[in-house]
Amino acid sequence: GFKSVLNTTRVGNGYLNQSYYGNPGPITSGVGLTVAKPFLPHIGIAYRFLPGHEIFVDISENVHVYPQSGYKLSTSPFSVLQSAYDSTHVRPETAWTYAIGYRFNNRMVSANVYAYRTNFNNRLQQVTSGSSINPISAVENVGGVTMNGVDAGLTIRPIRGLELYNSISYNHAVYDQNLTLQGITYRIKGQQVVNYPRLMYKSRLSYTWHNATAWIDGSYMSARNFSYMGDTKVPGYWLANLGADYRLGNMGNYIHGAGFIQNVVFSFTVVNLTNTTYISTMGQNGNPMGLSTGAYDYQSFQIAAPRQYFGSVRAEF
Repeated sequence: GFKSVLNTTRVGNGYLNQSYYGNPGPITSGVGLTVAKPFLPHIGIAYRFLPGHEIFVDISENVHVYPQSGYKLSTSPFSVLQSAYDSTHVRPETAWTYAIGYRFNNRMVSANVYAYRTNFNNRLQQVTSGSSINPISAVENVGGVTMNGVDAGLTIRPIRGLELYNSISYNHAVYDQNLTLQGITYRIKGQQVVNYPRLMYKSRLSYTWHNATAWIDGSYMSARNFSYMGDTKVPGYWLANLGADYRLGNMGNYIHGAGFIQNVVFSFTVVNLTNTTYISTMGQNGNPMGLSTGAYDYQSFQIAAPRQYFGSVRAEF
């Protein structure tokens, strides 16, 4: 099959506070960009060669329309000064993805492995420079990005009620060429894309007995590049969570006339069981090119929440 995209994003009127926006201010109201892609193909093939065994192939092309955003609010080609907008030549970001995988499923084991390659063109990303208190962010075309990766998952059910799930993902997403800004060439070719980890792992052990379920899970996220040149990174971290729930089932079994309540569930969860300190979100104020542009100064991180306890009651109708 295929899909078609026709999208025009325009700048609307806004409150022009010159002390915040500066002079000249943001881009003129009514300016717009159009993405027109009448034919974006998608080919999918699946073949089941034995009971429970399946291989599949997937090929597709996609396009990213320009996001709607105000000045200094997000990674948008409109969130810049008029002069910066006039000096850039943005084009819509496109990508071809090729994937092949294998799946197996029976009563005791579910397994899958999935390999993919994505070629991005005209990758638009937010580059930050200037003061660390009020940084200047601009959307730049960083060129091509090549992404190769493998995802694998395995679920084992050795006895009734007991389930062990494991998944691992490796993602090698690098810039295809260096980037030149204002006459300065930054060596980003071969560097991992900012804010993306290369390795992620997750495991979950759960046991269900009658209406009760208890579980514990653990996950790992590897280091992420904060600067485009890869000289400033956010460290990796491990995280664990613990929980249990109990399902009462249909309330008509307990209270006459309450059969319209299909289920009531009591849950208790401990998030961040080991009280790990880590950075959860990064890049809200954009990403700098490298240490030479003050990468260590930008307030572009969010520290994750400490250990938390949650209890809840849920009714299902």
